[in-house]
Amino acid sequence: MKTLKWLGLLIGLPSVAIALFYVWASASTQDPKTYAQTVSYAPGGLNTGAVRYLDQGYTIVSYNIGYLSGLANNTTEKLERSFYDQNQQRAIAAIKSVNPDIVAFQEIDFGSKRSYGVNQVEAIARATQLYNGATVTSWDKNYVPFPYWPPAAHFGKMLSGQAILTHPWFSIQENRRFVLEQVADKPFFYKAFYLDRLAQVTQVTLIDQPVIVINVHLEAFEEQTRVNQTKFVRELAEDYAKTYPVIVVGDFNSALNRPTFVSAEGDTYEETQFSIKEMLASEQLAPAVPPSEWNGKNVTFLADKPEYKLDYMFYTPSTIEVLETSVVTAAGESSDHLPIAMRFRLKE
Repeated sequence: MKTLKWLGLLIGLPSVAIALFYVWASASTQDPKTYAQTVSYAPGGLNTGAVRYLDQGYTIVSYNIGYLSGLANNTTEKLERSFYDQNQQRAIAAIKSVNPDIVAFQEIDFGSKRSYGVNQVEAIARATQLYNGATVTSWDKNYVPFPYWPPAAHFGKMLSGQAILTHPWFSIQENRRFVLEQVADKPFFYKAFYLDRLAQVTQVTLIDQPVIVINVHLEAFEEQTRVNQTKFVRELAEDYAKTYPVIVVGDFNSALNRPTFVSAEGDTYEETQFSIKEMLASEQLAPAVPPSEWNGKNVTFLADKPEYKLDYMFYTPSTIEVLETSVVTAAGESSDHLPIAMRFRLKE
C-alpha cells in the first residue's frame, strides 16, 4: 500500500504542478476592461498650438513593428536591451521622416518581458510628438512558453497589441476592439496561450471631419481562418463606409506572389485562396496601391530583402483621394516588416 501511495504521489504531484502552472500562466495580467483605451501621452501643461489646416493633405503610416525585434522576430535568439533601443531609435527616425498625422502599429508591446518591459507605444508617442493614442490589447498572459525550446527563450510575461497615434489637435472619439475568428483545429492549450487577432476601429477627427481607421493584424499560420478574418474586416469596413470615410490598414499576412506559407508547427503549405483577394472584392473599398504594383518597390517583407507585400491600405474612393503612397525603407531592419505610408485628401 505504501508503495502505491508513493507511486500515486510521484504521478499526481507533477500533474497538479503542471495544471497549476497552466492556470496561472494562461491568466491575464490586466483587467479586460482596459483592452481598448484612448490615452494621452502629452506632457503636463502642453500647449498644442493652433490647429493645422493641411492643404497638402494628411499622411497615415501603417507599421507592423514586430516589437522592435528586427529579423529575430519570434525566434530563440537572445537579444540585448541595447538592440531594442537601437531599433526603437531607427523606427522613430523613420516615422519622423514622413511627418505623419496618423500612425497605426501592429505587434507593439505595452510592457512585455521579451522587450524589457518598455511601453513602446508611449516611447514612440513622446519621441514623435504624436501624443493622442488609442490601444487595443491582443496578447495578455502571465507567462507565454514560446518559443518552446529552450525555456530560457520563453517570452514570459506578455502585454502586447495594436495602437494608433495622432497629433494632439486631432481628437480620437472612439476606439473599439473586435476579436476575430480563432483557428478552429488547434488544441485548447494552444488557444489558451495564443494571441487574439484583432480589428481595431478608431474614429479620428481630422479638423472637423470624422474618419474611421481600421487597424488589423490577421492570422499568419492557417489559411482558412485568415480568409474568414479578411471577409469580416471587409464587411466591417463596408458597414462603416455607409456613414464615414474609411481607411483600412495593417498586416494582412497575405501576398499574391507568395505560393506557400508556414504553419505554427513549422510545416510548409501551399497557398490556395490568397486571402487578400477578399478585400479586392469590395465595391466600396479600393487599394491605395493598385494590385498590378504589389511588387517591386511596394513589397514590405522581409525587411532586409523584401519579396512580398503583406501590409496594405484600403480606402473609400467616394470620400478619400489618394495623393501619394510609399514604403518607408528608412526603417530598415527595426522590424521584419517595412512600414507603408499614404498621403490623402478628404473629398468635399
